[in-house]
Amino acid sequence: MKGYGIVFLSCLFLSKPLFSQSAWMAFLYPEETAWGTPALIEDFDGVSTNPELWYNYYPWGGLSLDSKTYTDARMCKEQGGSLWLSVDTVSERREFPSWMVDTLLLTKLGMRASDGKVEINRLTSALWSKKTFKYGYFECRCWLPKGQGYWPAFWMYGGKPNEELDFMEAKGERTKSYHVDVHCPNRCDRIRRWGIFDQPFGHWVKTSDEITETWVTFAGLWTPLGVVFYCNDEAVASHEASFNTEMNLIANFSLAMDKGAFSPGPNRKTVFPGQFRMDYIRAWEIPKANEIKDMGTLTQAPYIRCVHENNHRFCFEFSNTTLTRDQRAWIEKDSQPFIELDLTVHQQLLDYTYWPEGTYVVRIKNGAKVSERDLIIIP
Repeated sequence: MKGYGIVFLSCLFLSKPLFSQSAWMAFLYPEETAWGTPALIEDFDGVSTNPELWYNYYPWGGLSLDSKTYTDARMCKEQGGSLWLSVDTVSERREFPSWMVDTLLLTKLGMRASDGKVEINRLTSALWSKKTFKYGYFECRCWLPKGQGYWPAFWMYGGKPNEELDFMEAKGERTKSYHVDVHCPNRCDRIRRWGIFDQPFGHWVKTSDEITETWVTFAGLWTPLGVVFYCNDEAVASHEASFNTEMNLIANFSLAMDKGAFSPGPNRKTVFPGQFRMDYIRAWEIPKANEIKDMGTLTQAPYIRCVHENNHRFCFEFSNTTLTRDQRAWIEKDSQPFIELDLTVHQQLLDYTYWPEGTYVVRIKNGAKVSERDLIIIP
């Protein structure tokens, strides 16, 4: 596993205007480099969530009568360069539209709504993409809260049929593990162990370092072959199955209940309000990855991401995968070598403020093949 050191390089030349290219991603499969383009880059650097990209609530309503829980849009806020998803406990009665209230369930639970209002004891939060996706690489960088009963998640959902990809479901009391899962019809979520036992794929992934109260990146690569799950740019699990429904991308912060899903619920030491923080959410289209037919090849491939930051820097991020001797990447200026990228670290920052005029490209050697991507033009 690679170290997480950061290399910062700056070249001191005369500053000039420039035209930069879009962000990109590249998977290094054997003898084939699969280039990707961004389908969504969300850095949460505004003053409120972007209404063109997101619902800051569940479109289906978000009222759960049995747990007396409501997913409130006011619990999802964008500020200070982050998205803040919150949970809290309350004791109040709220009025909801009739389509959100299941009157039969209300009666079964013995709950009163004679005044047109329903009792609510817990508030949770969610962010739901308006755009749907089919295949790609999906990632978030987040700060997981520590505390019993906290239940943050990053996932995708597509209805009709019911298909779901859970890239991360964490529990605030489990500081060195998180849950990955898939849900789909026709038992395609089942796996066979030792050729005998038929079991669900969903399981807890153990981590060597604590994942609560620190920044962690969770991701998933979804192709026609199946799904690969990542933590801090390292593949940690995979499942081979076909998911055919376009899906929404979701981040949410919920609360578990004792004896319910992801039990236990909060205890007296759980702090309220609790907050689940997002630094960014990204989605990438990787068309060539959809052609890979072997799960081992899909899982083991290293990759590179390049994102343009606002302060005249390129941020190159590298996966925690061992490279072969014939895999390297570098920047050329006007067809001449300029900077060799250090693929042995997790991140490399390049400040282009004083780069000289010229045309810059990134070249990747992967086996016998070399391919390139435009990076920047400085006139």
